[in-house]
Amino acid sequence: MKLIDIINSRYSYRGYLDRNVEQEKIDYILECARLAPSAKNLQPWKIYIVKSKEMKERVCQAYARDWLKEAPIIAVFVGKKGSNWVRRDGEDYLMCDVTIITDYFVLAATEMGLGTCYIAAFDREKLKEALNLPENEEPFLMTPLGYPKKEARRERSRKPLPEIVEEV
Repeated sequence: MKLIDIINSRYSYRGYLDRNVEQEKIDYILECARLAPSAKNLQPWKIYIVKSKEMKERVCQAYARDWLKEAPIIAVFVGKKGSNWVRRDGEDYLMCDVTIITDYFVLAATEMGLGTCYIAAFDREKLKEALNLPENEEPFLMTPLGYPKKEARRERSRKPLPEIVEEV
């Protein structure tokens, strides 16, 4: 499958089947994510793969949606503060780096026929508490990972290139 086809088939699913994800697929997705670039190649990130029912319930307290609870896995992407690159003018690239590894994860999951949904509107403190994160780890994104319910897909649109690209 070409990358454009993977990108076109990626969707933020809000509904998951009651079906476990094969470990080989999880391993492949994590390997793809591991290869993501980061500023100065510092790789200031960590991925928490939440599978146990107890831990999923704790994590879902930070973002209480029934469709998130349906997913067999929740991946939480954290940045390791103090391990990342900061530009000379003080601009911090931690969120950018964590977003890149999340994108690689999501695209690999799509290639494997799995659904995901970027989630950033969670209660950060509740999520930190649920995962018992150390002080230097900051959660930026999370996503369910599982086989999507097809009816959970809605139409989406994208702006045409002339609205987002300007040659200078």
